[in-house]
Amino acid sequence: MLDYNTIETLHIEVTDKCNASCPQCARNQSGGKVNSHLPLVELSLNDIKKIVPVELIHRLKSALFCGNFGDPIVAKETLEILEYFREINSNINLSINTNGSARDVSWWTRLGEVIQNKGNIKFGIDGLADTHALYRKGTDFHKIIRNAEAFIKAGGNAHWDYIVFRHNEHQVEEARALAAQLGFKKFIVKKTGRFFSNSKLEKKDHQDVLDEQNQPIYKIQPPVNPEFHNSSLAREEGLIKQFGSMQSYLETTDVSCKSLQEKSLYVSSEGLIFPCCWTANQMYVWYVPAASTPLHKLLDSHGGPETINAKFNSLESILENPFFKSIQESWSCKSISEGKLQVCAKTCGSSFDQFKDQYL
Repeated sequence: MLDYNTIETLHIEVTDKCNASCPQCARNQSGGKVNSHLPLVELSLNDIKKIVPVELIHRLKSALFCGNFGDPIVAKETLEILEYFREINSNINLSINTNGSARDVSWWTRLGEVIQNKGNIKFGIDGLADTHALYRKGTDFHKIIRNAEAFIKAGGNAHWDYIVFRHNEHQVEEARALAAQLGFKKFIVKKTGRFFSNSKLEKKDHQDVLDEQNQPIYKIQPPVNPEFHNSSLAREEGLIKQFGSMQSYLETTDVSCKSLQEKSLYVSSEGLIFPCCWTANQMYVWYVPAASTPLHKLLDSHGGPETINAKFNSLESILENPFFKSIQESWSCKSISEGKLQVCAKTCGSSFDQFKDQYL
């Protein structure tokens, strides 16, 4: 796996807390109850100072603040952490993926002064005032726009990330025009790959959205326009014909690890170190019993989560843990039952890449 001396990018989930309840996010049950497996914690500036050596910050090309479950702007010291990185490395590319619907304009002004054009903030804005919160449940479109305007006015490089659904596909061009008017540097159309059941390994034609009592209140659907379809999902039927089933495809596909190619490492909100966000995601899968995934079992066989916690162990020693080597060795196993990690086959397999195909 990745050698400490070759790390170029850190992906940091500074918290697993969030102000939103997006129905296809792993932190909640389809927009309803919060994932009960989550520890609900955040990293402080002091934690970051323990986890990331100064010499590593000096040589990093980029640090991404995003993650699997939380929104970075909810954590108490995210801004101070970004300022710390910038103070040590004036050229590092700093970026955040966020729903943008927290904090006040003074906070966003400070953030713009830190980011400038050496990085970016990706605002997840999936529609206009009347449609945005159907997916970004619990957020305020008008507050997001005010925050984005403050960030942009302070010199920040803002990108508008627009996930296309059936309920907002008619607004793409209007949103693109608004983004240009407000000063966003990029407008990114995302062709969602999340209409796929990870438990059943098949496409879904809709997603029920639940309330806090886990009762259905409405549903969201993929777009009708083929221009906005995710090409991996469109290839599913062909893969089933070729391999017999999606399970058979995952059993046999070659794995080409994205994190190895990008020389990146993932830091969870607990301080746990993983190759990537996709492997880290397996720690807290809400629809299976706690601590029961194949990744848990692999980690437990190499000493458990405490051995990869960078609050108490150096990054160098963690990367020498056999756990990381075992992940790489799993890719050559002949089947999932013999040890191949399904999360690796699904995310970095040769013919099915929902993530990459969001942008193609």
